[in-house]
Amino acid sequence: MPQSEPRPPITTASVGTVVVLAIVPFWFGPGTTEKLTELFVLIMLAVMWNALAGYGGMVSVGQQAFIGIGAYAVIVMTDHGINGYLAVVLAALFCGVVSLPTSLLVFRLRGGQFAIGMWVVAEVFRLLVTNDQSVGGGTGRSLNALDVYAPADRQAYTYWIALALMAVLMAITLALLRSRLGSSLQAIRDDEPAAESVGVPVARAKRVVFLLAAIGCGAAGAVTVANTLIVTPDSVFSVQWTAYMIFMVLLGGLGTFEGPVLGALV
Repeated sequence: MPQSEPRPPITTASVGTVVVLAIVPFWFGPGTTEKLTELFVLIMLAVMWNALAGYGGMVSVGQQAFIGIGAYAVIVMTDHGINGYLAVVLAALFCGVVSLPTSLLVFRLRGGQFAIGMWVVAEVFRLLVTNDQSVGGGTGRSLNALDVYAPADRQAYTYWIALALMAVLMAITLALLRSRLGSSLQAIRDDEPAAESVGVPVARAKRVVFLLAAIGCGAAGAVTVANTLIVTPDSVFSVQWTAYMIFMVLLGGLGTFEGPVLGALV
């Protein structure tokens, strides 16, 4: 039987789940949608770290760098008059842009050196933000741009954009893993020198998944600041975020697509 036959039921079930989740704000109050928004953030983080480490073999303890950049990018963009929810999307894409020059540095490292190198990158970004008084320095900033919405409406809009970003990122990750690039990533994870010797485009494959993980973590940070309305460098750049990612992925199953979702639910 062709391997592609099981795909439609999975797709139909996934679309149905998203549709059901989309109507939650019409039936439940802001308290429920706020908690579900936090869950969507955790799922995004878990799926992105799993794509990076579980499939690409790049174990990082510094993905909080992009969480923090995403959160603070929303603050900066709204200061320049950009709509708060548009800023959430643009902040995620901005993290992807930042990841490209970052990859040129950290891809020189392997294994544990890469993991610690990413942590150093996160700390550098934290220090830069802490010393920048235009974004509140060490005390952080509030996201005042969303005050134009009524609290219940703001929570519903934040919920919907979190749901949309989570669904899109999961769909892109699934498509990536089912593509030839996904097979390349698994070959790189298992034995990078061997994969390179048989013609696998190692640098390109790793850069694509690194870019995706940066966008996903940036989206999580941007949604978090929209959900809490406040951000501080010590919290948003905390290595505790990576601890959550590792715990969720290992609990649900490293290198499986459903595992990070189950880990986040737990």
